[in-house]
Parts: sequence; structure tokens; C-alpha cells
Amino acid sequence: MTTFLVLAIVGGGLCLLSFLVDGVFEALDVDIAGGFLSLTSLSGAVALFGLSGFLAVESFGWSGSAAAGLGAAVALVTLVAVGSLVRLLRREEPETSVAIVGSRGHVTTRVPPGGYGEVHLVLAGTTVKRTATAAGPLDRGTRVEVLAELSATAVRVVPLDVEGPATTTREEPS
Repeated sequence: MTTFLVLAIVGGGLCLLSFLVDGVFEALDVDIAGGFLSLTSLSGAVALFGLSGFLAVESFGWSGSAAAGLGAAVALVTLVAVGSLVRLLRREEPETSVAIVGSRGHVTTRVPPGGYGEVHLVLAGTTVKRTATAAGPLDRGTRVEVLAELSATAVRVVPLDVEGPATTTREEPS
């Protein structure tokens, strides 16, 4: 019973953290089967495994093995549901052949020194959200330009010079 409770608390805490601090698992994210399994979906499955097992033992007096079987079934359903939702959401993100390097936007979640924050960028007339890192701290609202694409969802940015052009240039297609 204690094991179920610990799993519910740890999994739930990690899941909550991933929702509150978007991109917190970016550096560690597992991308199996096109996003079907991620650290967020796995932490949710662990939380629901622990919670359903705990409730089965405490509320219904089930044995530990029966509760573990129920927890495994609930965790599997959770993984399938969350994985399907992630795939659907990724499909709805606009596909573009426009290079992200050189695109501009602004910081929406502060970028701490040596850490990750979030930026909104304009690509082909569409605003997209990316996890971002920079050489130094960047406050919310800072205008930025992308220097490098680190992954499908993460970029390295520099602040735009308020007085003049950005540190990198990009020709706009005519």
C-alpha cells in the first residue's frame, strides 16, 4: 500500500511540474514512437498506477497483486490516451519549410542563466512556441532572434539589439 502511495505522489508531482513549468523535461525527454511515450505521459501513468492501486487496497480491500493488475491496466490506458493526444497535437502544429534560424519573436517565460525558458516566434506568418536557451538571462518580453535549432522544440536565442539590427541577418524571400 505504501508503494502505491509513493508512486502516486512522485508520478503526480512530476506530472504537475511538467505542466506548470512547460519544457522542464525538454533536455531529458524521451521521444519514442513519435511522442507516444514522453516523460510527461510516463509520469502520469505512474501517478495513476499508484493512485488506482492505493484506492483498490484501501477502499475495496483488494490484495496487492490484484491492485497492481488494476494499476497496470489504468497506466496502460493512460499511456494510450496521452500518447494519442500528443500525436494529435503535434499533427496540428503548422508544418513549414521556413528555416527557424533567423526567425524573431519574444520571450514568454524567463530564460534563466544556463537554463530553459519559452519564446514565441513568428514562422511563415504563424506564431509558434519553442523552448529556448541563451548565453545569458532573458526576461519576459525581450525580443529575440534564433541562432540555432537544438531540437524540434528547442532553440538557442540572442536578444535583439534595441538600437540596430540583430546579430544575425536573414534575407526574406521575395
